[in-house]
Formats: sequence, C-alpha cells, structure tokens
Amino acid sequence: PQREIGEAAFDFQRRVDDGEFTIVGVNRYVTDEEDVPLLHIDPALETKQVERLTATRAKRNSAEVESALTALKDAAAGEANLMYPILDAARVHTTEGEMIEAMQEIFGTYTETPVF
Repeated sequence: PQREIGEAAFDFQRRVDDGEFTIVGVNRYVTDEEDVPLLHIDPALETKQVERLTATRAKRNSAEVESALTALKDAAAGEANLMYPILDAARVHTTEGEMIEAMQEIFGTYTETPVF
C-alpha cells in the first residue's frame, strides 16, 4: 500500500508540473505577492524556558516522579488506559519528554520504511 501511495503521489505531482492538472495558486493564477515572513523567536526565550524547566525539576518531588513513571511504564506494558497514568505523571510535574521516554522503553520508536 505505501508503494502504491508513493507512486500515485509521484504521478499526480508530475501531472501538476506538466500543467495537466490545475492547482490555483500553485501552477496557475499565481500572484506575485511577497513571501510570508518567517517567525523568528528570540533566543532569550529559549534561555528563559530552560531556566523554568530547571527550576520546576528542582522543586518537584523526585520520588513521586519516579513512581509516576513506573506506573506509566506498567500501564503501557499491559492493556490499561494510558490517560490516567499520564495525567498522574503530569500532576507531579513530570515533563512530556520524560513521559515519552518512558513509553519508548515499552513501545520502541517507529521508523517508517522508505519505499523509494
């Protein structure tokens, strides 16, 4: 199925590029407007966020975090609904990254197999 999807997408793009299909604003009726400006985030904001994260980790109860992560892993290893352990982990200030890492230990990381 992935190969068929890829081939169909390639065929469609070729037809668009050849002008066989019209996509308004892409290959026909294109305006000469300026590009949309990119969002630039002040590097000081990153520093501030890292400081907030460090402070949160310093103030939280590490034993509660470890307990919540263990409960999350146990739930992930079984058939339980993961929403409750995720919410419990969030309540004790477990970071999203820590929760993801805990679930990756159980589920692994998906890597799509390229078809081209």
